[in-house]
Amino acid sequence: MNYFRYFILLLVSLILQVTIIKFIAVSPFNIAPDIVFLAIIYIAVKEGSLSGSLFGFSAGLFIDIISGSFVGLCALLYSIFGFASGYLKRDEDKLLKKYNFLVITLIFTLLNFLIYYFIYFQGTSLTFLDILVRYIIPTSAYTSLFSLFYIFLIIKRKVISGY
Repeated sequence: MNYFRYFILLLVSLILQVTIIKFIAVSPFNIAPDIVFLAIIYIAVKEGSLSGSLFGFSAGLFIDIISGSFVGLCALLYSIFGFASGYLKRDEDKLLKKYNFLVITLIFTLLNFLIYYFIYFQGTSLTFLDILVRYIIPTSAYTSLFSLFYIFLIIKRKVISGY
């Protein structure tokens, strides 16, 4: 239980999300990966539902305060998906090897962004199909691609440390 290490991981993810990630946004809709969400899923799979939920709520509240809109929405969603990801702790060895983490990330990001963008664009003239094609699928795919970095870091760390 290295909570300090997870705190540092989350803090670095938050700083990168707020400062650097906007520069790698693609498309005219500013599609950017959500590396904070990836960190929350990783922490939850490693430590369980309670840790995932607490770290998710904290990070989500920070993102909400920084972004200035819908305070509590990211906190709620990150907390829910941190809690849900924590149920996968018993299969931690399977999930953090190879590309299972990529599949889990894709499923959870699709659900997360489906709820987020559905609420965020409520009352606008965009149809559900427009939101799905322009925002939900591209953001989920881009975020899932970034989960490959976590996979490579985990595999590299296990090879170096010998377990």
